[in-house]
Amino acid sequence: MPFSRRILNVRRVIQMLRIAYLISLFLVADGVSKEEFRIDFEYPKEKPEACIDSLKDEDPSDFHYTSTNPLGPVVECHLLDPSFILCEDPVPLYGPGQTGQQPSNDSYHNEGKCLRMGGYRAEHIEFTNVKCRVLPCIECRGPRSFSKLTPCIIYTGHYFLTTLLYSIFLGVVAVDRFCLGYSAMAVGKLMTLGGFGIWWIVDIFLLVLGVLGPADDSNWEPYY
Repeated sequence: MPFSRRILNVRRVIQMLRIAYLISLFLVADGVSKEEFRIDFEYPKEKPEACIDSLKDEDPSDFHYTSTNPLGPVVECHLLDPSFILCEDPVPLYGPGQTGQQPSNDSYHNEGKCLRMGGYRAEHIEFTNVKCRVLPCIECRGPRSFSKLTPCIIYTGHYFLTTLLYSIFLGVVAVDRFCLGYSAMAVGKLMTLGGFGIWWIVDIFLLVLGVLGPADDSNWEPYY
């Protein structure tokens, strides 16, 4: 047999093996897609009646699953989207706007407390563990109450653009300071008509530079 014909036969064999391999992959994928994934789950006893009414005609045995396949229809509770869970807000360790000594250990981070709130750069923001629970009528697998690591950021309704406009147009009468929660300073600014104009201009620059913010250490409300 000529050498060229041998090479041709080898190529044909390799091509047939490739086709057989692709067919086997297709059959395996088809079998996996038809597999019934069953996940270990039971409806909580405290589930509201409104969530159960629509399930009265269902077979109760359908609600007891055994598989833990991550591609199944019910996900782990702690992996749910944030819109499906309710978490406590982190709280300052020493109260809003107050500071104190650094604790000897970081155990307060397990209680949802923060030594310093807020921050406008990622490296300046603390993290703490807060308690979260899944909203009623949302199905998931595992404990419905859990701890979640969250940044020490709170929002109290302060918008940067609104405050900046207050500072530019009404800063002479200290509307910006009143809105941010600096009542004592605001009274002094009001009585001096914006510190004879100097305080008024300084506050505008402090806002733009990110030095001046809400008195309760909250962050500006995001625009989305």
